Amino acid sequence: MSSALDLYLEAWRDGAARDLPQTVSDWAAENRVLSEIASSEPGRWRNDRTPYLVLIMDCLSPAHPARRVVVQAGAQLGKTECGNNWLGHIVHRTPGPMLYVEPTLDVVKKVSKQRIAPMIEASPALRKCFGDARTRDSGNTLSVKEFKGGLLLMTGANSAAGLRSMPIRFLFCDEVDEYPGDVEGQGDPVSLAEMRTATFTRRKVLMTSTPTIRGVSRIEREYLASNRLRYFIPCPECGHMDYLQWTLGGLAGEDGRHHHIVWEGHDKSSVRMCCAGCNAKIPESAKTHMLARGEWRSTLPEDVIWDGQTWGFHISSLYSPLGWKSWSDCAVAFWDCAHNPFKLKTWVNTVLGETWEEPGDSLDHNALKARLRPYAAEVPNGVGALVCSVDVQGDRLEAQVVGFGHGEESWLIDFEQLSGDPSQQATWLQLDDFRARTYKHESGRECRVDMTVIDSGGNHTEEVYRYCASRKRARPIKGGTTTGRPLVERPSNKNKYGVNLYVLCVDTGKDIVMGRLMQKNPSGPGTIHLPDWADDEYLKQLTAERAIRKYDKKRGSVRIWEKVYERNEALDLTVYALAGLYMMGRGLVRDLSKRAAKWSVPVKPEGGEPDAGSVAVVVEPEPVPPKPQRAARLPVAGRRGSWVGGWRK
Repeated sequence: MSSALDLYLEAWRDGAARDLPQTVSDWAAENRVLSEIASSEPGRWRNDRTPYLVLIMDCLSPAHPARRVVVQAGAQLGKTECGNNWLGHIVHRTPGPMLYVEPTLDVVKKVSKQRIAPMIEASPALRKCFGDARTRDSGNTLSVKEFKGGLLLMTGANSAAGLRSMPIRFLFCDEVDEYPGDVEGQGDPVSLAEMRTATFTRRKVLMTSTPTIRGVSRIEREYLASNRLRYFIPCPECGHMDYLQWTLGGLAGEDGRHHHIVWEGHDKSSVRMCCAGCNAKIPESAKTHMLARGEWRSTLPEDVIWDGQTWGFHISSLYSPLGWKSWSDCAVAFWDCAHNPFKLKTWVNTVLGETWEEPGDSLDHNALKARLRPYAAEVPNGVGALVCSVDVQGDRLEAQVVGFGHGEESWLIDFEQLSGDPSQQATWLQLDDFRARTYKHESGRECRVDMTVIDSGGNHTEEVYRYCASRKRARPIKGGTTTGRPLVERPSNKNKYGVNLYVLCVDTGKDIVMGRLMQKNPSGPGTIHLPDWADDEYLKQLTAERAIRKYDKKRGSVRIWEKVYERNEALDLTVYALAGLYMMGRGLVRDLSKRAAKWSVPVKPEGGEPDAGSVAVVVEPEPVPPKPQRAARLPVAGRRGSWVGGWRK
């Protein structure tokens, strides 16, 4: 009898304790223990370490009116651990069915092993709520964890079955900008998951992510539909409250309107916060003081209607506590990527927690005229490889040669239309002559084409295969139909000639090329150089397409390219040339700077001494093979070892 009474009283006390109005932040301070496996600072959770997370956690508390909580943030701020604290509060205080969604099922396995399991093991209050994962009937697996009064389901946003499994009261969607636009043809994964909460009037939804592209980012869209909270911190000198931004150098164009970061030269020890009120330069050592006295304030414009249930938080890595990500770390990373738009995009997303705005969706050909420059030679210093790209038209071949150097900096070297029917051998013999050309390097050496890529996607696929089958360093390519893939996929040789066919994601290539054409840098990684002989027609073809956004049922809002000028051969050829560079191998691309340096060594003039001031090292030009006789015909399928293929190689 005593045993039954004890069980009854324990259950009553446990039930009463669950109903106590304890906030998530208070629960975390009392019960959460960070494990040595999953945390760089193991031990008791301290709210004073990350004070900006307190209100976010409290919005997830049962008594708070928020139904949806949105966190758009940079990296190393603790946003995921904030969600895990909420999970612990649910398990211990407000049990019910919960769904935890990561971008993929593979990520779910990692999170379950590396974050959730260590959290449960390290926190006694949670450990007693779960069964032992080592027992067969524990109800504790990687993706399903049963606890007293509730159930935790973990799934990937790429699994429609996991998203529609059962009704849930609590939903945690982590890194939502990494989710697919459509999951297995059944719609947006976030919408599918939120539908599972419809039957619960006291539901809670948490969405967190670092953002991606402006206009496409899910987390930005959700944040803009909220009350748009920012974390305001006081200046230690004058007490002025404002939120902290990175606006120096015109990145946001609002220097002085908010607290912002400044420095002198590239001295990381000089990095300071400039107060928007008194212009005082505040050292990072004051960050702990400022964070502790900070507060969340709405930045929602007065004319925007808010539903009162979606609370949105935006915070950058500039708020990261001392010992995590410092202002000087952010500055050094910025200096490293300031002139590289690809690195800068990542920096803006992960450090500032801001969406990346594309430089523009189209480019006027007249804007490229400022790029036209005479070269010092046919092949300028800096070039380390020459790639020939060929576009096959109904009555001609369009051929182009591009030189590549360090960081994929490129120079247009040659461009020509080879008139003739591609079904006739004579047209392809013209291409042989074009590919056999030598180009005078600024150092005096003679350079030749290293790789040729030919579009096989038109009406002359057979001729392209036959040509590539009998020539060395000539590869057929074909544009793919899917988007969002790497520029060059792995080749396939499932054709009767046995040649390697490379399928390209042309949209990816156009994104890269147009982004580089929009760069303002006169030189450096990614810069595209154009010679002074490039005419209006070439420039119009190079800018012949614009990017627009359309809704794709599988990927949501996607960026695609459409023509604004009838002819786009120059743009296609430039994309093909970049693909040809990638097809030459990662090792060569990495060593382009070394190759370019070797090519730039002056060549000893015939029968004399080197020019005054030239380097004493002499590098002889590559041997010139004898010009072959013209073939009587192109090879046929299955005759790769024929005499035709032999001497043509």
